[in-house]
Amino acid sequence: MRGKLVFGLMCAACIVSCKQPEVKESGPRPVKVTKALPLNVVEKSFSGVVSPDQFSDLAFKMSGPLIALNVEEGQRVKKGQVVAVLDPLDFRLQYEAKKSSYMTAKSQMERSEKLIKKQAISHQDYESTQASYANAKAAYENAKNILDETKLLAPFDGFIQKKYVENYQKVQAGQGIVCLINPNKLLVKFTLPENNMQYLLASPQIAVEFENYRGRFFKAKVKEYIEASPDGSGVPVSLYVDDPDFNLNDYKVATGFSCRVVLKISREGYANYVQVPLTSVFMDPRTKEKRVFVYNDAAGKVEQRVVKEGGLVDKDMIIITEGLNPDEKVVIAGTTRLIDGQLVNVLTE
Repeated sequence: MRGKLVFGLMCAACIVSCKQPEVKESGPRPVKVTKALPLNVVEKSFSGVVSPDQFSDLAFKMSGPLIALNVEEGQRVKKGQVVAVLDPLDFRLQYEAKKSSYMTAKSQMERSEKLIKKQAISHQDYESTQASYANAKAAYENAKNILDETKLLAPFDGFIQKKYVENYQKVQAGQGIVCLINPNKLLVKFTLPENNMQYLLASPQIAVEFENYRGRFFKAKVKEYIEASPDGSGVPVSLYVDDPDFNLNDYKVATGFSCRVVLKISREGYANYVQVPLTSVFMDPRTKEKRVFVYNDAAGKVEQRVVKEGGLVDKDMIIITEGLNPDEKVVIAGTTRLIDGQLVNVLTE
């Protein structure tokens, strides 16, 4: 009898427990949202990097041992500043020899000019003296230029990106000594996949967003591109930023900085269509209708809405032909646990 009583109490407790109402979560549900993009404007983005538009590998025109390397990597230099010096001893000796020959030829030329006026020498002797003088002068000026070129000068204001040699080593003619970069003339370079080449040829609007100034877009134009992919990785494209609001005094951008390149292409015939991520669209199991949750900024709530789809765009986007307007925000993560009219908390990346 006692066992039956205990068993009955346990069953009653189980029934009471099973009939308890479910505990609902309190507060807005976290979701991620994105804007519905107009299909008449296709937007593509690519990773880019800031590169110099003006740079130079500085080198000597002659061989010899370095006796001075006056710069360090990252150092700023002015136009005309001495960057490096070759041992000038041998070149100075040649210069002095050529100078002496030139001075002798000059004196002989001056004497011949006086004699020819008095008709004391023949025209043939005078012309021979002239030729000797011209050769001596050219050799002297060349020796002077070579001596001057034992000092390697910066051809423009900039900074030293890299040193290729160390002081006191012997260098060869044409061997790079340093790489000088002009920081005020910059390019943006990126690689365009070959299957996206049609977007570049469609005269797109181009904008650049620098990594250290996110949310700020600057207009840019194509400077050049290679029509073929040299190594199979894509088409190299160079841009220059021509936005009047961009200047290097206000925006500290330098060689090597990361950025994002955005191409926008207008297309006819798709004015009322939008595109959204595949993850935003789900099927109502009862009606078999395709739906999305549209986020209302003012109310902080979501509205379930029926939409009509029109096919895929790329691999992760879908065309919506009815039910959505451009720039309306749709939920892309968290749709499975939402209900119509629910308060949500939008997560930011």
